[in-house]
Amino acid sequence: MKRLIVKKQQLNEYVERKKADKVFYEILERLHVNTKLLTENVSHKKVNQSVIDDYRRKNLITPRISEMLIKNKIINENSEIL
Repeated sequence: MKRLIVKKQQLNEYVERKKADKVFYEILERLHVNTKLLTENVSHKKVNQSVIDDYRRKNLITPRISEMLIKNKIINENSEIL
């Protein structure tokens, strides 16, 4: 078995990256469920914006998650759904 020696800073960075990935994929999953299950009468953009607003209100969207959402063209710099 191979042992790796990492510094505390590297471990903290890895944990933060994994937390950001988890929240990012939770957001993507909720957006996908919204577009899949909602009827045509409901605006998908408004519902998806409410998902982003919920995560922002709960302070779960960190700068790293925000950067990932912008990079994948889900939101813009003003946190509005594209």
